Amino acid sequence: METGTISLCMIVKDEEKNLGRCLESVRRWVDEIVVVDTGSTDRTPDIATSYGARVFSFPWPDDFARARNESLKHATKDWVFVLDADEEVPLETAQNLKRLASAPDGVEGWTFTIASPATAAESSPGTRHLNLRMFRNREAYRFQGVVHEQVRFGDLGGRAEALIRHSGLTIIHYGYMRDRKERRAKTLRNIALLKKALAESPDDPFYNYNLGVSYYAAGNLEDSRRHYETAIRHADPGAVFAPVLFRNYALCLSDMGEQAKALEIADRALAFFPDYPDLYFLKGQIFWDLGMLPEAKACFLKCTHFTQVPPEYITTEGVTGRLAFANLAEVCARRGDIDAAVEFILKAAKEDRSYRVFARLCALLKEQKQTGAETAAFLKKAGLDSRAVVRLLFDVGEFASCLAELEAQPVPDPGTLLLQGKCLIRLGRYAEAAEMLNRIPPGSPAAAKALPEQCLARWLDDPRKSAARVIAACGLPDAPVTAACRAVDALVTGERGGAPAKLGERDEAHRAALDIALEAFMLGDKDLALAVGRAVSGGEGPGEAYFALGKHALAGGRHREAQKLLERALYRCRARAEAYYLLGAACAGLNWHEKAFKYFAAAAREVAEKNELYLTGALEQLTDECLSLVLKGIGLEESNAELRRSLFKLAAFKKRLHRCKEAFANVD
Repeated sequence: METGTISLCMIVKDEEKNLGRCLESVRRWVDEIVVVDTGSTDRTPDIATSYGARVFSFPWPDDFARARNESLKHATKDWVFVLDADEEVPLETAQNLKRLASAPDGVEGWTFTIASPATAAESSPGTRHLNLRMFRNREAYRFQGVVHEQVRFGDLGGRAEALIRHSGLTIIHYGYMRDRKERRAKTLRNIALLKKALAESPDDPFYNYNLGVSYYAAGNLEDSRRHYETAIRHADPGAVFAPVLFRNYALCLSDMGEQAKALEIADRALAFFPDYPDLYFLKGQIFWDLGMLPEAKACFLKCTHFTQVPPEYITTEGVTGRLAFANLAEVCARRGDIDAAVEFILKAAKEDRSYRVFARLCALLKEQKQTGAETAAFLKKAGLDSRAVVRLLFDVGEFASCLAELEAQPVPDPGTLLLQGKCLIRLGRYAEAAEMLNRIPPGSPAAAKALPEQCLARWLDDPRKSAARVIAACGLPDAPVTAACRAVDALVTGERGGAPAKLGERDEAHRAALDIALEAFMLGDKDLALAVGRAVSGGEGPGEAYFALGKHALAGGRHREAQKLLERALYRCRARAEAYYLLGAACAGLNWHEKAFKYFAAAAREVAEKNELYLTGALEQLTDECLSLVLKGIGLEESNAELRRSLFKLAAFKKRLHRCKEAFANVD
């Protein structure tokens, strides 16, 4: 069989960060590279030329299909292969392109799975969807659509299922890993193009669907919902985008607090697409949010029964495995079945080796009353290396077991020495900690993190010791952490003029001093914590010191420490209303809804004028308490329709309150 030749066709603009990676992944497997540049102001055209591309300038026409079709005009080979600059072709895919180009007559195009990796910074899971990316180079085959352009199957003539085949191969798309500013600019550009297209075809279901997606990404749920509803009214259930249209519409409704309707839409979609596990996963999430744990468990279990997701569905990676198992673990933990929770999180860990999953496993093992040594053995059996084991043991508070594991390592590096020192401090072995931390070379990457620990080992000892010599030898004379340590050491030794005046809250030395004070508080030295807190709050009374420390703890997500500190600040600090509000936020983070309501309400009473942020905070916690009562009632009377209606109404009200609170919190 004769092998066809391949033209890689791309449109680009200002892609110097991505283009080289893309072209490097595919250049050896295609016969020509055609790049249409739509107005780059960076090195994009030069990079394309360096890879042997023929580069053509084409003014941006506010129409993706026109730009794509311009690239096709210059293609001279038998097949067209289409990529974006922020994509990469895995080796297996690249090696099989020539095989696809040898397709027999009757095969006109190939679809690929477009895999978007998870974004670790935002904890977003990866997604997968199908897209036509390779087709015969025929003049009749052209793109349509000003945005989210497609070579529609109908354009290829005959029956699509006979003409288009799935390659079984993957293309990696990194677009979602761009920074937020870039993603927002792209979203706003798409909204403008789609609105322009809808002005000519207001009922077009595909444009309405994509505009719903863009408005959702921009946080405009009302307009997202409106366009999803228009798309559903006019879409054919057999359309390739119909399954994800239903899923996204239900998700939008859920986010708006309309869980009952969201569940109704999901069930309606399942009547059309019973093999779409993402719909069951979404239902499970909605039931979880409602507190309906048996229903949530049933949905997540249903997800795990799927062996694969049909390639034509847009899917979130992990809904049939690790994500479903992790959610099942949380359902079981909430219901008090810790043994089952451990089993499910272990199943999640088979697919997801992330720190987050194993940290949750350690927390569950601790609830099972496992010792540190038993937890370490469990983690090793699960295949974790020693570095991951010691980090997990430290973070779960098993300092003696962590230290034993560290001492078993043959040649300790600076990071190991730092962790050993921190364990020794938490075990009250301050002299040993100081000796261990002194072994860290001043120029090593661990030195900056080691300095406050070296100082704490001296300050927490009995009697307290000066850390001046350690600070002088640290090799970081101008670092903010050094300034903070000098100031605290001056407090410890009683040196006059050494404590900092009230520093700006954005000052790094200020934050470093608060970090030191908070760690001292957590280690039981309230006197040192209070002294540092007073210094960084301008030498004022203990109320202001505890307030500053509590606010800092809350900002770092340490709700328990924040609650303890802020309760000490009450009645003794000037910002009484804010202290009440922050206490409410700390208690809400601990799921102490009754206490949180009390503090939010007190915050609202402290101010002369109405404060919407304080009031919505109080109402949200009161709603949570009401939800708990209704759920208890449903537990006693599962078939009580009135209680279920009340549950949905309260859940919807809570969602609206939460959105209002976020809006008030963002007002300057």
